[in-house]
Order: sequence, then C-alpha cells, then structure tokens
Amino acid sequence: MKKIEAIIRKERFEGVDAALKAVGVGGLTLGDVMGRGRTRVVTTVYSRGVSTREDEYVRHYKIEILVKDEDTAKVVDAIMNSASTGGTGDGKIFVSSVDEVLDIGSKLEGKKAVEMRDMAPVTVHS
Repeated sequence: MKKIEAIIRKERFEGVDAALKAVGVGGLTLGDVMGRGRTRVVTTVYSRGVSTREDEYVRHYKIEILVKDEDTAKVVDAIMNSASTGGTGDGKIFVSSVDEVLDIGSKLEGKKAVEMRDMAPVTVHS
C-alpha cells in the first residue's frame, strides 16, 4: 500500500479531482495548507500604494490518498498531468509506504480497507 500526498494549487483542484475519479480513486482527504518553497514572495499593494504586505507563505491544497501498490503510477500520473501549469509553484507529490490500514466502521484491514466500493450515505451522530 502507498500513501500519496500531493500539494497542489487551489485553482487546479477541480481538474485533479476529476482526473482522480477517472482512474478510480474513490476516497481522498483534502486540507488547506500554507507553505513556502522556491516561489517568490508575493507583494500586495493596498489603497493607492499606502501600505504593502508581503505574503511569504502560499496557500495550497493538500490531498492525501491511499492506494494499492499497483495503482500508484496511474494515480501519480493523473495528479501530475492535471495539476501542472508548467510554472513554478505547481506543488509536490510525495509517495510513501503504508504498513497497515484499518477501517474503523467496517473493521476491514489492508487492501480491503481502501478498495473502492459504492459510496454509501454517511450517518453523522451528534
């Protein structure tokens, strides 16, 4: 099993999501993240040049996906092709091994815990 973490531009998410669905990815985790890399600092000028603000950290989305080893290449390719603008700041993809996966609700383990199944409605208990 592999865990794929992708840091992508927010405006590229819809395309990435569609590409992941097209290759059979059923579930993913999405989060708002901020970070800095090689991208230059963005300077914003407010109110007729009275003040400026430099954004050292850039806002992106972080996607986390668990996949079977044999699906890793096609999922990575789907992200690469749909997230890329060809410019700096497009993001990064990290692939790491996962030793164990357990599904809390179904008690399934390993590959069965991440296999794509028909999506059932979720009951939220408050």
